[in-house]
Amino acid sequence: MCKKLVLLTSFVLLSVALTSQVDAAPPRLVGWWRFDGNTLDHSGLGNDGTAVGNPTFVPGKVGSGAIDLNGISDYVVIDAVADDIKGNNITLSAWLKTSSDMNTEWFSCNTAGRDDVIKFVIQSGKAAFRTEGVFALSTTAVNDGQWHFLTLVLDGFTGHVYVDGVEENSRQVDLTFSADDLWSIGQEWDSGGPGAHLAGTVDDARIYDRALTAEEVRKVMMGIPPGAAFDPSPADEATDVPRDVTFSWTPGEYAAPVNGHKFYLSDNFNDVNDGIGGITQSATSYTRPERLDFGTTYYWRVDEVNEPPDYTVYAGKVWSFATELFAYPIENVAATASSAGKAEMGPENTVNGSGLDDNDLHSHKEKDVWLSGIEPLGAWIQYEFDNVYILHQMWVWNSNQTVESFLGFGLKDVTIDYSTDGTDYTTLGTTHEFARAPGTAGYAHNTTIDFAGVRAKYVRLTANSNWGGIMPQYGLSEVRFFQIPVSARNPYPDSGATGVDVDVILGWTAGRGAARHDVYFSFDEQAVIDGTAAVATMSETSHGPLSLDLDTTYYWKVIEVNEAETQSAWESAIWNFTTTDHLIVDDFESYNDLHPTDPESNRIFSVWIDGYEAPTNGSLIGYDDPPFCERTIVHGGRQSMPFFYNNTGGAAYSEAELPLSPPQNWTQAGAATFVLYFHGAEGNTGQLYVKIDGSKVLYDGDAGDIAKAEWKQWNIDLSAFGGLGVNLQNVTKLAIGIDGSGAGGTLYCDDIGLYRTAP
Repeated sequence: MCKKLVLLTSFVLLSVALTSQVDAAPPRLVGWWRFDGNTLDHSGLGNDGTAVGNPTFVPGKVGSGAIDLNGISDYVVIDAVADDIKGNNITLSAWLKTSSDMNTEWFSCNTAGRDDVIKFVIQSGKAAFRTEGVFALSTTAVNDGQWHFLTLVLDGFTGHVYVDGVEENSRQVDLTFSADDLWSIGQEWDSGGPGAHLAGTVDDARIYDRALTAEEVRKVMMGIPPGAAFDPSPADEATDVPRDVTFSWTPGEYAAPVNGHKFYLSDNFNDVNDGIGGITQSATSYTRPERLDFGTTYYWRVDEVNEPPDYTVYAGKVWSFATELFAYPIENVAATASSAGKAEMGPENTVNGSGLDDNDLHSHKEKDVWLSGIEPLGAWIQYEFDNVYILHQMWVWNSNQTVESFLGFGLKDVTIDYSTDGTDYTTLGTTHEFARAPGTAGYAHNTTIDFAGVRAKYVRLTANSNWGGIMPQYGLSEVRFFQIPVSARNPYPDSGATGVDVDVILGWTAGRGAARHDVYFSFDEQAVIDGTAAVATMSETSHGPLSLDLDTTYYWKVIEVNEAETQSAWESAIWNFTTTDHLIVDDFESYNDLHPTDPESNRIFSVWIDGYEAPTNGSLIGYDDPPFCERTIVHGGRQSMPFFYNNTGGAAYSEAELPLSPPQNWTQAGAATFVLYFHGAEGNTGQLYVKIDGSKVLYDGDAGDIAKAEWKQWNIDLSAFGGLGVNLQNVTKLAIGIDGSGAGGTLYCDDIGLYRTAP
């Protein structure tokens, strides 16, 4: 809780907070040891490390390597960094992997006389920092043989321990760094020499000359240095990106409002990586005047530029994406034929990928091909798609059996017909000659048929001759059809998705040439299929935010329309998703242990109002020391709310209140049931209740449930509050309390939510 400190120093903290948020200097790397095969410093300050013992370099978490220490004699001396640490606000971080049960020192600073300054250690399998008289341990075990991102933030007066980007403990500290301090990774200096060696692997160790914020710690963990642009759109390594994409990003916190971004884009990685060219602008988005090329991998980055007078440049990461293809393979193709010479050599072999390896090279085995029966008048094979498509090409792998070189079953002169309905067919050009296959393994397709954009659902190949001219049998190994995508595709949410937000914004990739998008949407699947569902006409490839019901399955499709085309409308597949079954009131996952001066501080007792300094209210929320939330007794997620109550002395009741600002509509999305999970403790007494906007409902289960050390689910029909005059469309506060003179104990609360029906 630590509320006395917060209140007594509130005016000081407010001043410090405002100063730190507005005037915080950009952090500077004073040491950065990547361990990619060496112990060089990449901060630019020349603080190279020196390996002692015989450490080895192994594959790491980031980059091309990490340093592996044997726990006996290996460590890295980084003393050179000492004279670049000017104050007591610093951040130490690294990736670490260990399975050792030994207590070890892995990032340490000692005085020249080998006394402790501060040590980042592994203690009882957990991350901790230790200095004279102060010890702070993480809640997460980190000796499980997995990579963990460990961070120690010193803000001058407090040390904060982070594991995998989450703060897990903090303690007040009193220390001073000196230019002659001894710094090392993998051990600490005792009076008798090096000791407490680490048995484990370290990667990407860093020292910053400022206390990073929680958000900055998370960014460093994700490989985003402080000050750099992040959250790119299109996402890094995205595929099927539209050629007219608009690039956007979240700016680094130090970017100047005017000309603070330099944008690089090229299909050449080196040009972007080397910063060749670039466009300087103020906006955090960019639209290229010309469309990008089809099927091309592009590279891009954004450098953030600080305001004058320093104009510091924060180089961004090089991101990549691949643009949409001109045409896409058609999937789920059905094949039929006039005959098959053997049951295992049916026409389905030409569309099921049998015989193809990962490089699209075909085998020479007869079980992987289609071979007709004896057909003196010629054979045919027909392909049916699941919809009408605009066809671009057909790739052909001809019959490739071992006997092909002398019997020649492969199709030679072929008539190609196509149809949209399976009744009326049109011949594609004249007779086509399919190239002969070699009859050996590793065969790449060697015939490409251009369909020139005809519309078809059926394609029939009629074999007029084969390459051998000996036997009237005809064969094919594989065919692949490519279509120009004129229907909407790539739905968001993915079809079949669950747990979707009730205010979701639908999205999709537009069909090529679409002038508008008609979106059919309903909980009635048949209405969507029949086109009788409500339709929304959109000019962009999104629809929403919607206002949906909880725990409901919805169906939708998009018809792409262009009245200027011969076929003016192209219908997508039918997609579906199911909404989440509840709305979160408070799951207690957002609370942290950050100091009130940190702009991201969100301590639980700063949000929930308890009885602190209210003599008639006997409640207290949260623990005295971090972590302030409960991390062991949890119903879901990683933490719950500890609720301490004591209805003695002048306290007539115990109650904690959660203000809701802005007010919430608890009738939205069909919500009808309020659910609270609580966990009691032996000896608890009193009557549990919940208040909404001051109207109280008592727990309707066994009153003794609060004395049971197990999770209980309490369901309250929201109509119970409506009957008390509560405006459920404008809820402003929620309270949890215990009545009963002399009542006392500890309660844990978790996962407060609104449901359509109780889970």
